[in-house]
Amino acid sequence: MDSDLKNLDLYDILEIQQCATEKEIKTAYRKKALQCHPDKNPDNPKAAQLFLQLSKILAVLTDKAARAAYDKLVNAKIAAKLREKEYDSKRKKLIDDLARREQMAMGKQKDNIEKNFEKELERLRKESSSLLAKERERVNELLRQQEAKKEESGSYKLKVKWKEPGVYSKENLQNLFSKHGDVTTVVVLENKKNVALIELKSKSSAINAQKLEVGYPNNPLSVSFLGDYGKESKLKEQNSDLNPVISNSSYQNNCQTESSTHTQSTAANFSDYEAMILERFRMAGRSKEQDK
Repeated sequence: MDSDLKNLDLYDILEIQQCATEKEIKTAYRKKALQCHPDKNPDNPKAAQLFLQLSKILAVLTDKAARAAYDKLVNAKIAAKLREKEYDSKRKKLIDDLARREQMAMGKQKDNIEKNFEKELERLRKESSSLLAKERERVNELLRQQEAKKEESGSYKLKVKWKEPGVYSKENLQNLFSKHGDVTTVVVLENKKNVALIELKSKSSAINAQKLEVGYPNNPLSVSFLGDYGKESKLKEQNSDLNPVISNSSYQNNCQTESSTHTQSTAANFSDYEAMILERFRMAGRSKEQDK
């Protein structure tokens, strides 16, 4: 059998069934040969090749041994296709069953994992309540310690003003404010008459000095806070001194507009002035360390 014939469906080419008789094979061959004869197909270069192939097919199918061998080959191919189809069907079913079982197993595993996690959370809620309470208390204690340390190591700045020049100097201001607590820095401003900046070590000392220190009776001092604490104190004082609401809405609106404009201007001036003051404090602090 030619090697090229084993890969062809000889019965399909002759358009007959595999169970066809020898007579039916020869009749089909003659019909097909007349259609493919080179003399009838002069324009088809493959006509002679096809006519030769028909002759080979006839030889195979009319020889009992060759036809039997070919039929075995055909039946083997058919059986292989059936097995493959059956295998594909079984494999698909097996894969689907496996995927379904895996999905069910994963679902159960996920449920177990979630339940276990919820169980652990509940256990932690019960066991850690006291621990969390202790930790919160520890954090609060650390905050208190930090505040106390800040109170001890911090610094609070005061601005001191007076009317008559020539009365107050760095030395007598140091003496006046030292009775309220440790004074770290005293700066008398040269370019601004009758103004000094005083820095105290603790908040309580600064508060006492701001409230109690009046200076000499013949030339009293005006003491106020600088920095964030000063703004906070001023805001509290303003809130505590608020007048009752004025019923005249137009007058009230005018007052609010003027107050807003004035506040913005004052805030800008205060910010510049405060920056200059803080810089003077830093310079004084550096100078003090260099002297040491």
